[in-house]
Amino acid sequence: MGVRFGIIADTAEECAEGLALLALLRQLGVEVTVVQRPAQIGTDRWTARVMPRLDSQKRPAH
Repeated sequence: MGVRFGIIADTAEECAEGLALLALLRQLGVEVTVVQRPAQIGTDRWTARVMPRLDSQKRPAH
């Protein structure tokens, strides 16, 4: 199992903003794959998860 980054937010919009911030890791050569799209887990809690992968770990396209 790889390392995952999680986002916990009060609203769906804040959760999406957190995903957008993690997407900025691409500027550092780290690709992120969303492994859990934003989902409501309580009346005022949203969560999402991404898994980072270094560009050097990319598999060649077939």
